[in-house]
Amino acid sequence: MKVFLSSTGRDLKAYREAVFNAIQGLHLHCVRMEDFHGPAIKIEDFDDQRIGECDLFVIILGHLHGTCPDGNEKSYTELEYETAQRLKKPCFLFLAPEDFSFPASLIENDDKRSKQRAFRDRAVRGVIRQTFTTPDDLSAQITQAIHTWGQPAKPGNFLPLPPQPYFAHPYPLQENFTGRLQERRMLTEWLTGGRNVLSLVAIGGMGKSALTWAWLQRDVLGLPLPGVAENDGGECRVPDAARPEGVLWWSFYEKEASFAAFVREALYYASDGQAAGSSLFDQLKILTIFLAQRRLMLVLDGFERELRAYAGLNAAYQGDYFVEDADFRSCVDPRAGAFLQWIASAPMRSRVLLTSRLHPTELDGLAGCQHTDLNALDPEDAVDFFHVQGVKGTRAEIQAACAPYGYHPLALRLLAGVIAKDHRSPGDIRVAARHPVSAEMVGKEKHHILQVAYDAMDKPKRELLSRIAAFRSPMGHEALAAVNRFRSEAKFHAALDELIGRGLLLFDHGQARYDLHPVVRQRTYDRLRDKAGVHTRLRDYFAKVPVPDEEEVLGLDELAPLVELYHHTLRAGQYDQAYELLWDRLKIPLYYRLGAYQVYIELLLGLFPDGEDQPRLLKNEVDQACAAGALGICYIRNGQSRRALPLLVRHNNIREKGDNENLVTGLENLADAQRVLGQLKEADKNLRRGLELSRKIHEEYGEATSHSELGALEAYQGRSEKSSEELDAALSSFHKHHLKQRESVAWAYIALRALLTKNQIEAIEAARQSRKLADVERNERDIIRAKWLLGWALTKQSQTEAEAHLGEALTGCRRINLVEFEPDILLAWARWHLASGNGRLAIEHAAEALTIADRCEYRLVQADVHNFLAQLALDSGNHATARRQAEIARERAWCDGPPHCYKPALDEADALLLRCEEAVKKI
Repeated sequence: MKVFLSSTGRDLKAYREAVFNAIQGLHLHCVRMEDFHGPAIKIEDFDDQRIGECDLFVIILGHLHGTCPDGNEKSYTELEYETAQRLKKPCFLFLAPEDFSFPASLIENDDKRSKQRAFRDRAVRGVIRQTFTTPDDLSAQITQAIHTWGQPAKPGNFLPLPPQPYFAHPYPLQENFTGRLQERRMLTEWLTGGRNVLSLVAIGGMGKSALTWAWLQRDVLGLPLPGVAENDGGECRVPDAARPEGVLWWSFYEKEASFAAFVREALYYASDGQAAGSSLFDQLKILTIFLAQRRLMLVLDGFERELRAYAGLNAAYQGDYFVEDADFRSCVDPRAGAFLQWIASAPMRSRVLLTSRLHPTELDGLAGCQHTDLNALDPEDAVDFFHVQGVKGTRAEIQAACAPYGYHPLALRLLAGVIAKDHRSPGDIRVAARHPVSAEMVGKEKHHILQVAYDAMDKPKRELLSRIAAFRSPMGHEALAAVNRFRSEAKFHAALDELIGRGLLLFDHGQARYDLHPVVRQRTYDRLRDKAGVHTRLRDYFAKVPVPDEEEVLGLDELAPLVELYHHTLRAGQYDQAYELLWDRLKIPLYYRLGAYQVYIELLLGLFPDGEDQPRLLKNEVDQACAAGALGICYIRNGQSRRALPLLVRHNNIREKGDNENLVTGLENLADAQRVLGQLKEADKNLRRGLELSRKIHEEYGEATSHSELGALEAYQGRSEKSSEELDAALSSFHKHHLKQRESVAWAYIALRALLTKNQIEAIEAARQSRKLADVERNERDIIRAKWLLGWALTKQSQTEAEAHLGEALTGCRRINLVEFEPDILLAWARWHLASGNGRLAIEHAAEALTIADRCEYRLVQADVHNFLAQLALDSGNHATARRQAEIARERAWCDGPPHCYKPALDEADALLLRCEEAVKKI
């Protein structure tokens, strides 16, 4: 690696030598300005001769001295720096402090001091900055900087500080960006106006990220923007008096860009590297204070990834289609929701801009938030776009052609492609008149122009597009070649180029992936002939693509080839082979390691094309049982226990024909669904039958798991001693056979029993043990459960640690759609807020928990939440509300009546009702 070293001031020789020696000591090649400056050197040679060849630019900035020999008033250092910036070289800038000691002969006059300050202020934009005091100090700093260069940014790890902007994840602006002047003016008006937050919402492909990035660079920071004229959009410029003191750009599209990481780095940036917090909640509070005091701007790009609808493992492939429920727009991390509400409600000098596919629920109706939807391109921008695409026509002609399509970006892209590729009049806007949108097509414009664009191509290209639509996900060139029927590679590439040029095929240059808009995929797949043949060919292709072993899988993207293989096997009509693939290679990583329950459900449903009650396309009845049982278990996990019941009963009915070992597991799963629904009598009956069957066939594992599940059920029914006996028996067997995952579950049940009996010390110890064992086999559900129980147990002992565990539990729960534990975790959060003295947030989280519990019919959680709300009402003196809540809690906890009741909650409700009566008597 080559490092270019530049510095100002003849007095910095010792510092230059220290840095040079440090760089050489790292076995890197250091290029110094002394190596090539001289009378013959020309300014334009800086690029070609030296700086362009270097990987890193290091500048030591003291005082400015001297000019270039060709009469340029700028110093070599200034010109070198400008060249490095133009070439987008990573820069490390080391600044001499204001009181830096210079020889008397080198003290500059006021004019030169002004020049120095101006250069310092200008030079700190977009680079890593540190100050230095001695040559040894500077040497140590450059060594650390190079060691950490290229690693994920961490506070204290040379993050830029205001007034430098910090682009944590720079946006790769594509070519053909149009002016978007009206929208840029809107953004400037928002920034200079009175609202703290802007929620900029649009579906995918509307260019909201590109618009925001271009506005930020051009209009806020005043930086040149490639492809945009210097005088473009002068009226959009942010006035100097309104410019923020610092800007932070953060993109949630990046894999490691979690909300916790954003808070940590935003706090470091906003506090000039001075502030920290012991917990994420504390960090948020401190960050909010700094945002109130300073004039900063935070841009949170892709914020939908923090919302329920898009927080799943398959968000990257989801598009704009998702299941809408009561919570689909809410934040997966409650602290993120609280942060949005704080900054939108409090007096704030800073501004926060969100780009998102959905408007967060937490910002609904808040006066401090401006919600703006981008529904269509501005007519002027549409004209610019058509001109850039090579379409010729007057402004009036282009706008007349675009208007019937509602200026929808997808429709306009397809229309521009049809016009540009027309055989008779390529690029002439009058081509649009040959494809009128009739009255009956209103509301279906994009489908109309899609059919026109499809039919405008010759048959081989139409067939290629339809074959590409058979893929489930974005694909690389090698995969696309599997459906290529062109006789030469040149013709194949020409066809791909035409599909891209027409706007039908999307190509991501950065990822080298081809994709289709969901509408295009659906419509063109419908036109595919010989679907079974195409899917068979793709099945054979993906069968040869290597994938990691199941124990090495870390993310859903690594399973993409297997999921594609399953998809094409199903589409080829080979249901039994697809089931075998799902069971043998996808079940463990999806269900256990990743907890990707929603993805697993989607794959399982492919085996039930005629409905969940008819898995008849699987020839083997045992396979039908397994598929039904697996689907039922996943429904339990994502909050649909009632829907799971008939599937689990069907599984067990088939197993009743002689498969006692798997019947035991089926009875445990059925009892799991029945317990959360309050059917405690039936749950108890099924678990005891499973225990009896295990003993009958001498199946030790089934016997131990039945003991474990009975231990949890006995704890809910208030029989603590029986629960202890069952769990001790289970633990002994699991430990004997080294079944760490099942040990983790048993310890979690012990922690739960201890919490129900108010034994916090035992609960903490058991939850810690469960958490430790959960990491052994990385079962995501076990990890989340252990974090929930540990956070609940620590609420009064260590609020900081409790907050961390509960935050991780809820975020993890929502990311994999594990609704099963979500209301319990929210209730634990409510308890945490109450212990922290924040009654308002306690009520909010309890209400959210109750909403989920009511929708999912979680009878036991309903009892707990109503008891909690009764306690809050009683403490505030609202006896009528307390009594009403306690009565509901008692009815929910009754279940099937003693002994099959939720005894701890029933006792608590009775105690609260008694206190209500006593309190009323005293009035």
